[in-house]
Amino acid sequence: MKNIKNDFYNSKKEQAFLEHLNDRDESFWDSLSFLNELNNIGRFDNEDGAFYRARHLISARLINHIASAYHLLKMGLEDECLVMYRQSLENLWLLKYFIKNPNDASKWMQKKDPKNIEPWERRAVLDNRKKANRIYRNLSDVIHSNHKSFWGISIGGMFNHFITDEIFGHLIATVNESIQYFTEIMSLFHTTIEETEHAELYKEISLKLGMCIYITSYFKDPNRTISMLKKNGEDEVIRYLKSNYKRV
Repeated sequence: MKNIKNDFYNSKKEQAFLEHLNDRDESFWDSLSFLNELNNIGRFDNEDGAFYRARHLISARLINHIASAYHLLKMGLEDECLVMYRQSLENLWLLKYFIKNPNDASKWMQKKDPKNIEPWERRAVLDNRKKANRIYRNLSDVIHSNHKSFWGISIGGMFNHFITDEIFGHLIATVNESIQYFTEIMSLFHTTIEETEHAELYKEISLKLGMCIYITSYFKDPNRTISMLKKNGEDEVIRYLKSNYKRV
C-alpha cells in the first residue's frame, strides 16, 4: 500500500510555489499581519461594545480563513483552497454588512435568539453585488460538489503557476479589501487611520499590496495590465514589471 502522506507534504511543491511568488509571499504575510494589528486595536471612542466584539470575532476568523486558504494553495490543493476562500468572503461580507448596519451587531451577538445574517443579505450591501453574486455562484459549485466544478483531481495536490496566480490574486485582493473595510470602521467612529500610530505602516503596506496586485495581474494578463497602467500614468511601475518579471 502506498502511503499518500508524502504526496501531501511534498516539499518540492512548496519550493516551486514560493519561488514563483518570490516577494509576494512576504507581502502577503506582512499585509495579513497588519490586518491582525488593526484588529487588535481596542474599542474606538463611541464604539458600541457589541459592535466591537462582533467585528473583532469576524476579523479574527477572516484572518484564519485567509491564511488557511493560502496554506492549501501552497500545498497545491486548489479546490480545498476555494472552499476556505468562500468562507473568507462570507466573513468579509458579514463585516461589510455591519459597517452598513451597525445596530444589527448587538442583535447578532445576543445569546438568546441571535439574529442570523443570510448570505444574500451580506452580498446585498456590497458596492458590486453582481460581481459578488457571480463569484459566490462559482464557488458554490465547488462547495456543493456540482459536476461542472470537477475539472480534474490530484491526490495530495500539485503546483500549477497559472492556477496559483489566479487564486492568489483573489486572496491578496481580499486582504486589501479587508484593510479598507477597517478604515471604514474607523470612519464610523469619527477617526482615520492617519490619526493613529499605524499611519506610516499603513502607507508602507498599501504600497506593498498595490505592487503585489500589479505583479499578479501582470503574470495573469500582461497586455491588459500594461494597458491599464498606461491609462493610469504608471510608467515607473511598467518599467519595473518589464525589467523584473518574465512573462510565463
